[in-house]
Amino acid sequence: MKHQRGQPGGFMPPVRNPACMKQAGQTTVFFALILTGLLLLTAVGIEIGRIVYARGEVGKAADAAALAAASRINVALYRETGEIEFLPNVYGTAQNYASMNSTFLRSRHIGVAVTGISVDEGTQVVSVSVAADLSSLIPGILPFEGVYQITGTAEARMDGR
Repeated sequence: MKHQRGQPGGFMPPVRNPACMKQAGQTTVFFALILTGLLLLTAVGIEIGRIVYARGEVGKAADAAALAAASRINVALYRETGEIEFLPNVYGTAQNYASMNSTFLRSRHIGVAVTGISVDEGTQVVSVSVAADLSSLIPGILPFEGVYQITGTAEARMDGR
């Protein structure tokens, strides 16, 4: 006996439900939306990582500048009078050391600037403030203050008095 369509045991044509027809292609749209969201999150994560690294580099430059400034204390004057005073070229020396310790920023044409040098005579701690404009590292999609300033410190060991 030969099976015919429409009879029990025969071949049934596929039934097309109109409600199912409206949902065709939803997976592609959903996948495209999820992929776009993941790519955006990845891009934002990379940019935040770059800013965190750059801020660490500004801190490293500030610490190097503070050590350089501490090395430029007039030791002869301190031994005579007990007064802590910097040699005249302290800003230039601190700026050179800050620049040499910010290679990541220099490679992106971002300069660091020594904005202040001070010393606490009681604790003999030298403080150097360094600033850098990091706004060029990130597009305007994230709320970010462009200029980042940090103070590095170094202890000046003044023996001999």
